[in-house]
Amino acid sequence: MKKMTNEIIRAMSETFEGQPWYGDSVMRKLENVPYVIGYKTCIPESHSVAQIVGHLIAWKKFAAKKMSGCKDCHLEKDSEEDWPNIDVHSREEWEELKRELVAAQSSIYEILNEQEDDSFLQKKVDGKDYDFGALLKGLIQHDIYHLGQIGLIESQLKKKEIDSGIFRT
Repeated sequence: MKKMTNEIIRAMSETFEGQPWYGDSVMRKLENVPYVIGYKTCIPESHSVAQIVGHLIAWKKFAAKKMSGCKDCHLEKDSEEDWPNIDVHSREEWEELKRELVAAQSSIYEILNEQEDDSFLQKKVDGKDYDFGALLKGLIQHDIYHLGQIGLIESQLKKKEIDSGIFRT
């Protein structure tokens, strides 16, 4: 039986592309961020929305690799792989980045759907001190955390650019 696995898939889906109780999902929020602010930051030391999306992709890919049995897969926190330097200068680049995020999320769904039962969730992630259930719940929390950052960046930049016509009022 896959009761817990199906619940994790449902929660991931709701957070990523659904209608969570707290507001917009990740993809709904990103669909409302114009590409022209995707590479901008509020302050020079902060990450852009595009960099946050790259960071989400990196962790989703890491999780999918670990779930697929990769023993040599690592993602060092605060490394260039963890926080890729991504600049988006066209609508096409922005759309491609979002497609890459969707593909990374979809690979996790595919792996979870292949599981025969919930026992997979209790298996320890190779090289880590947590199991796959904790990893997957952590990905949900990670999405929500960075969704808040994206919303904050969007609202700050929106205030700066409302007169430029980028945002409709």
